[in-house]
Amino acid sequence: MTSYETSIDRRLESKAEIELPRLIDVKLNAIDNIATDCQKLLLKDTCSLIVDNITYEIAGKRVKDNLKAAEIDVHVLEIDGATMESVDKACELYKEVNAKFSVAVGGGTVIDVAKYSSFKENIPFVSIPTVASHDGISSARASIKTVDRSFTYEARPPMLVIGDIETMSKAPKRFAISGACDLLSNKTAVLDWQLAHRITGEHVSEYASALANLTADSMIESRTEIAQDAILRTYTVFKGLISSSMAMCIAGSSRPASGAEHLISHRLDKILKKPAMHGEQCGLMAVFTMYLHGGDWKELKETLEKLGAPSTAKKLGVDDEILIEAITTAQEKRPERYTILSSGVTKTATKLGLEITGII
Repeated sequence: MTSYETSIDRRLESKAEIELPRLIDVKLNAIDNIATDCQKLLLKDTCSLIVDNITYEIAGKRVKDNLKAAEIDVHVLEIDGATMESVDKACELYKEVNAKFSVAVGGGTVIDVAKYSSFKENIPFVSIPTVASHDGISSARASIKTVDRSFTYEARPPMLVIGDIETMSKAPKRFAISGACDLLSNKTAVLDWQLAHRITGEHVSEYASALANLTADSMIESRTEIAQDAILRTYTVFKGLISSSMAMCIAGSSRPASGAEHLISHRLDKILKKPAMHGEQCGLMAVFTMYLHGGDWKELKETLEKLGAPSTAKKLGVDDEILIEAITTAQEKRPERYTILSSGVTKTATKLGLEITGII
């Protein structure tokens, strides 16, 4: 076998198949189309509806009424966290009612429970986010909590994604801004992925990397509109979240959207009693890791400021020493994922970098 053939084989083996949503319906009042969308995809008979106590009132009841009008038998399950207990309850419900598909109406917690439970029971699921704050709305990864930490599990992307812009735009502005910050951090996630390729030989998907970077660039270019107009903000960020999810589906991992900045965010979640929003933490830590990469951290920081997102540790609500501890211990969460932190960063160097970037 030639070196060229070996290279092709390695690329093909890196991701044998790519699963993507079959239909993404994005409109001002897209929830009103759910019956038609389900009919197009042959989703019928009986379904479960996964919600929490807030999202049922926001959009869950409307979804249920639309499905019932289409003669689909709907069984509601209200959960209170993305835990394995919630996943087990969902799986039990599917079996009990012989559900043909699952529908999730809510934020990341609800969607992750429906995503992982439907994967376990091998039924399709529909994702209906009520906030535009996370790129898990159409990805194939689910974050489920245990007693002391969260684990990311492989699952499948939703068959159908309904982006009801009107509904999501009514959520507090902070949610969509956090989503924009999360997307902004794709910049450093891709740099970490490319670094891993150079150091460890890890395969990098050029298509997934380009899509992830394009998504981050769109947040930078649209930062004024995102900051000012609720509908435009929701629409722009939602499209970005879909694109970022697609990048992860193409890559077969979270690599295009999760690097050292995410590891630091997860560490802050563990240390702090009341962490900031996920995207806010990732966006600010992307400024720091971009500094370590020698890239244009000033552009990222300026974008955070234009968006009205936290651009300093104080605004994030984190003490300097705690932030330094989170950064210097972040790689312990996933030592197998090579990032800019893998070679080690001292507390002295971390403090200096945080001061240079104006984070502390």
